[in-house]
Amino acid sequence: MTTVTVTTELEAPADTIWTVVQTTEAFEHVTRGLVSLPAIRELDEFREGATVSGPLRLFGVLPISRHRITIDEIDTTRRRLRTREGGGLLRSWVHDIEVDDDPSGRPDHCCYTDRIEIDARWATPAVAVFARVFYRLRQRRWRALARVLGATTRVGPLAADH
Repeated sequence: MTTVTVTTELEAPADTIWTVVQTTEAFEHVTRGLVSLPAIRELDEFREGATVSGPLRLFGVLPISRHRITIDEIDTTRRRLRTREGGGLLRSWVHDIEVDDDPSGRPDHCCYTDRIEIDARWATPAVAVFARVFYRLRQRRWRALARVLGATTRVGPLAADH
């Protein structure tokens, strides 16, 4: 078992990002072109206990395996979402997403973390390398999305003043 942790700062309030994290639309946005799991569309938003299963495709076209995601926990107090996943080489893929307030106290920024515990048998080291690259790319997309979401939350109150 190996754990991969990737963290980034996002330019949007933690509560805004947390709300978006719980949507399958955001999942598809940050994974588009990297991997696809069309079965995720069975859900509008993540719900604790929900499970989806279907073909997982690399780059959206190359079938990798039949993949299963179970939404194991949604902790709104801690802003943590945990999934338990598996399929193909993946005996276990436990993914925690955590959205924390900005450590320096800026209300319009937050800290976003992906933590993945991986058990892919003999392929665990290679899958861990893939996970590091995959989550860095996902977080690059989260940063771009957060800039839009953050700009929207900053503009809203200003517009009301005029």
